[in-house]
Amino acid sequence: MALVARTSSRLFLGVELCRNQDWIRLSSAYTHVVFQAVQYLRQFPPIIRPVANQFLPVCQQTRAALKACREFLRPFVAARQAKKAEAARNGESEPVYDDALDWCQKEYAADRDPADSQISLAMVAIHPTTDQLTETMIQIARHPELFDALRREITTVLGKQGIQKTALHDLKLLDSVIKESQRLKPVSIANFRRVVVKDVTLSNGLRLKKGENVWIDVVHMWDSDTWEDAGKFDPYRFVKLRGTPKDHLAHLVSTSPDHMGFGHGRQACPGRFFAAHEMKILLCHLLLKYDWKLPEGFEFSSLAYGLSLISNPGTKLLIRRRKEELDLDLLDIED
Repeated sequence: MALVARTSSRLFLGVELCRNQDWIRLSSAYTHVVFQAVQYLRQFPPIIRPVANQFLPVCQQTRAALKACREFLRPFVAARQAKKAEAARNGESEPVYDDALDWCQKEYAADRDPADSQISLAMVAIHPTTDQLTETMIQIARHPELFDALRREITTVLGKQGIQKTALHDLKLLDSVIKESQRLKPVSIANFRRVVVKDVTLSNGLRLKKGENVWIDVVHMWDSDTWEDAGKFDPYRFVKLRGTPKDHLAHLVSTSPDHMGFGHGRQACPGRFFAAHEMKILLCHLLLKYDWKLPEGFEFSSLAYGLSLISNPGTKLLIRRRKEELDLDLLDIED
């Protein structure tokens, strides 16, 4: 989680804070407890949740973590505002930070705490990306023949192109491995939560009444009517779709009724492009710099909690450093 928090913070808050261990600790802690709080509160009827929110220990921890994040960020926000004010007084150009903190300050009203926007970004960026990264690493460990194939692809593509968006797009096997991992273990077994706004009868005769909650399940992604050998992890499943009439379904960021890991339609996850690039960059570093495997006798399983599916937090990987074929830190990086 700390690795993803640091990487996400590089874009959201810039170089200084992405390397600040206190911020990484605080943002990770908030992300961890807020999702627990949501799951606990969902066990109560909606009318009781405001009361439960006041007394549940995990909800109290969430409020404390949120307060700590706000208090930590406010001096940084104030320092930036002071520098901009000083530049204006001196008739100089304002410093440009070009990160999410600066974007939010420009976009929203002055009375909105920009720290809240950063905490919200951290929440939606860290937890699901950490879960998907963990799941992908576990699947690679379960299929160790992938290590050599993935490393060959990474060194070939990035060795020629550097760390560019086009190069990340050309990591087709890595893209497929992540997407297949997501197919077998999405973050939730249901998506598309909607409230019926008026009575409607569907084409199959099912009648939905105004005010009812509707969810669309995603477990059909495990159905052999949807995918061939649907219960099997096939790392090349989406590589094989490239160059076919179904090429548009092959990409990690592509959504369809048959693969709803990022949702589908107008409400599909808007951050999936960022998440895809982030996971690929992290996995490139991890694959070139480390070997890992599962302990002997480890039984692979995900945990179901309500509608959520999470990678088993008790999973342990045996990791060792290796000599990388390509030093990614020396490559050209696209601005």
